[in-house]
Amino acid sequence: MIAAGKANKRGQVMAEINITPFTDVVLVILIIFMVSASFMGAQNALDVNLPSAKNAENLKQKQNVEVTVTRDGNALLNGNRMSLSDMPAALRDENGKKPVDMVVVRADRQVPYAKVVQVMDAVKQAGIQNIAFPTQTDSSPNK
Repeated sequence: MIAAGKANKRGQVMAEINITPFTDVVLVILIIFMVSASFMGAQNALDVNLPSAKNAENLKQKQNVEVTVTRDGNALLNGNRMSLSDMPAALRDENGKKPVDMVVVRADRQVPYAKVVQVMDAVKQAGIQNIAFPTQTDSSPNK
């Protein structure tokens, strides 16, 4: 008499592993990873090559709104793609919800100057006066 498992033709016991619980755990971990990865800094995933400066200041996080201008000229308001014509109204809405201390304009170093001026104009049209331009710290020695 064989106690546990199935017996083959020779009378040997064959052990079987139930992988269903293991598969369930792996799928739950995969779902958690996928959901958490989507929340991890979409702003930081934008490919913006900031210019460098020797005397860069740290911006204190009060109520800042971030406008990003990518290398291909797309403008994003807090990570949401937006046309420059719609930006003043969106900035006014943000300012109406909670007063905006500063608009931080992150423009790629290869963006034409005219595009940056258009973003600055949109910010001013919204009635916000403080604009900051973050840079990378220049670590090269003086020439």
